[in-house]
Amino acid sequence: MGGVTEADVAAVIGRIDEIIIQEVVRTQASPAELRQAVQLARDSVDIAASDALSPRMQRLVDLVAVALPDRAKSRHGTPLAVDLPRFWPLPVPKRLNG
Repeated sequence: MGGVTEADVAAVIGRIDEIIIQEVVRTQASPAELRQAVQLARDSVDIAASDALSPRMQRLVDLVAVALPDRAKSRHGTPLAVDLPRFWPLPVPKRLNG
């Protein structure tokens, strides 16, 4: 049995961004894994439980969490916008000659 198709993703999640659909398909997850990821994304998965997931399931939960309109949060339960400032702004490298 192969991974999910774009039609499978649309049927389970609904109308979402095409890039997210393609990324979900790229994971080669089964339809059962996709349904589980949707359930985990809708629930508040605590950090200990999410760390116990396989890398593929962690990726699926992250993708689905971004796609769900009622839950734009990372797998750690924090809004994605809060996760970004740790890395932004990026430091500007010093010039070598000057």
